[in-house]
Amino acid sequence: MNSPSRSDLFSLSNLYRRGLLCIAFSWGAPVAGLADDRLERTSEDSIVGAVARETPIMIAYVENDLFAGTDRHYTNGFKLTWMSPDMTDWTQDGWRRQFIDALPFLHRGEAVRNLGITVGQQMYTPRDVERPDPDPNDRPYAGWTHLGFSFLTKNDFRADTVMLQIGIVGPASLAEETQKLVHEITDSIDPQGWDYQLSNEPGINLGWERKWRWYARTISDDDRSPQRFRPFVDKRDQMRAYWGVDVIPHVGALVGNVATYANTGFTARAGYNLPSDFGVNLIRPASVTSAPLDDLDPRVRGAGFSFYLFAGADGRAVARDIFLDGNTFTDSRSVDRDPWVADFSAGFGLVLADFQLTYSHVVRTREFETQQSSTSEFGSVTASWSF
Repeated sequence: MNSPSRSDLFSLSNLYRRGLLCIAFSWGAPVAGLADDRLERTSEDSIVGAVARETPIMIAYVENDLFAGTDRHYTNGFKLTWMSPDMTDWTQDGWRRQFIDALPFLHRGEAVRNLGITVGQQMYTPRDVERPDPDPNDRPYAGWTHLGFSFLTKNDFRADTVMLQIGIVGPASLAEETQKLVHEITDSIDPQGWDYQLSNEPGINLGWERKWRWYARTISDDDRSPQRFRPFVDKRDQMRAYWGVDVIPHVGALVGNVATYANTGFTARAGYNLPSDFGVNLIRPASVTSAPLDDLDPRVRGAGFSFYLFAGADGRAVARDIFLDGNTFTDSRSVDRDPWVADFSAGFGLVLADFQLTYSHVVRTREFETQQSSTSEFGSVTASWSF
């Protein structure tokens, strides 16, 4: 029997990605309706606690294809985020209050409200970094350094984030200097083609993302609830603990000269003493930070230990990607973008006292038409401190 050709495999890959996105977008609305209905029926029982409300969190994200043994495409990302305690009783007046009140999705009376501040950098390179003049059919060198402001509203079942990013693409992003420094420290190949990177261009993105704790269930002999975890007493150590599972779908959109897309996906987790939050995140502009949701979270209630496994997917319908399409207002190198892209991830999480560490291994489908490989891979590490 003949083996399938490369073109046949690409066709199957494209068909699979389109199917994933069509299914995901079609179930997003029903999930939203179900989650909102549950919220209306159970809002009086909200378990968002006083300690969780007053707990700020700091999260560091590091993503690199070194975890996959490669050095190409999306090659490195870093993001540092601080998320404030609850700002429901924020006392600011004037234009600052009017600005916050004007933001969509964020005004549910029973919810916790948080302000987030982010700094980050991402870099992209072609497949062969040893070529002084990169292959014009490969993605161009590019860097993106940015500052972000996010506004988060969450309760037991739903979280909305509205995010604004401002930054710079091009030499002023200092991505070239960052990569060369890291390669010097790790004694790696010195990348040669940064003279052909995208030109300097100010960047701005406006994004929104919604997540639901759509399915959350303890695995024990006592009362089970599809709406929230109910911890039980572990007689071996007399601590409140549980084995549990949850499923956290999301939908979102981003608009800007750096990127424009609509996305949807999910994360599923299973483990011991699962954190009460909205799951594991990659460096995605409007993704919800993994801050404690309620006082049952092991980082808040002093249980001090959690371990879990997870898997997830995110599909994007992409209308604009400056790192592939090239500069907006000047000529630059570019490639033909694939409008359908998906990320598939799996990994583990560990909580010790106030700290959480997660690792995700990510497989990304083809991003541009002349990409030689049908996928690319990278690893993502997050470390957070609730203080």
